[in-house]
Amino acid sequence: MESGDEDSLVNWRQWRELSIKQYEEQYKVLNVKFDEYLGESMVSHQKQVEAVTQLEKMGLVSDSKGAKLIDLEQWKLGKAILLKRDGTTMYLTRDIIGAIDRWEKYQFDKMIYVVSSQQDLHLAQFFKILSLMGFEWAQRLEHINYGLVTGMSTRKGTAVFLNQIIKESADVMMEQMMKNEEKFNQIEDPEYVAREVGLTAIKIQDMQAKRINNYAFNWARMTSFEGDTGPYLQYAHVRLSSIERKNPEILPLPPLDSINFVHLTEPKATDIIFHLGAYPDAVRTALKTREPSGIITYLMRLSHSISSAWDVLLVKGEADVEKARARMWLFLLAREVLGAGMRLLSLTPLERM
Repeated sequence: MESGDEDSLVNWRQWRELSIKQYEEQYKVLNVKFDEYLGESMVSHQKQVEAVTQLEKMGLVSDSKGAKLIDLEQWKLGKAILLKRDGTTMYLTRDIIGAIDRWEKYQFDKMIYVVSSQQDLHLAQFFKILSLMGFEWAQRLEHINYGLVTGMSTRKGTAVFLNQIIKESADVMMEQMMKNEEKFNQIEDPEYVAREVGLTAIKIQDMQAKRINNYAFNWARMTSFEGDTGPYLQYAHVRLSSIERKNPEILPLPPLDSINFVHLTEPKATDIIFHLGAYPDAVRTALKTREPSGIITYLMRLSHSISSAWDVLLVKGEADVEKARARMWLFLLAREVLGAGMRLLSLTPLERM
């Protein structure tokens, strides 16, 4: 391919197109969308050779049995191969030109590489080389690393692809939902709901710990409706979504600014209000640390606060209509914040399950 052989390039383009089509289908299931797919294999070979020549002129490249090595020892980053003996390039060389191409195309404010912690040295070398080449924008590059998942397999113990994990998780959720026949019959599209609950279970387990930590894939914990799990979050949102359906007699609600907040001074109410007020800080912290686990921790605490209030902040059966409406407003606002946080994590908040 690097020599420009057209037959090889035609074959590569076909496989790339098929691969991207499959990626798009899988990402769609995950509620993820990318505007563009750019790979290191698309960069110019000539530009890579020119970059190596530039580094040679800077005195950073040495020859080792025909291969070209860059010495980054003084920055405690070791040595790295830029060109093999036969003149073919490495990931490092292609990444350098890929970054330059993206800068020329996008003039980005920030470019983030989400790559596992196994590649920490590679990314550090890559960023340092761009800086040595005099690119001021190299300081705008950021590496977000993450740990590995161990033991990811079906319930039968066989290693599988993600789509198999998603299907099996959805099957487990369908089994759970069918245990309550009355609620199950009210669901318009049970297969869709089961899949979304299953996806939520997978994503929450994946994002719940600090991203740098390895974690063990656990079917029993992931699919549980108890504890800090994905199904628990969905259940909390579903329960909040049912409050209007169960209390039509106090609808429509008056505007929020006309609510008498004296009715929301009970400890359980003020606890929910406190948690709602903390949402902006949770988002800012997650953005600063690049840690989705902080959002999950916040949503779980909010859900626990709501759950503990259901039997105290009654809406159904509350004789004081103004108080009932004030409490309903509080629960609806909690639903909005819970839903916003879930969507931030690429989850789809459900209204029935």
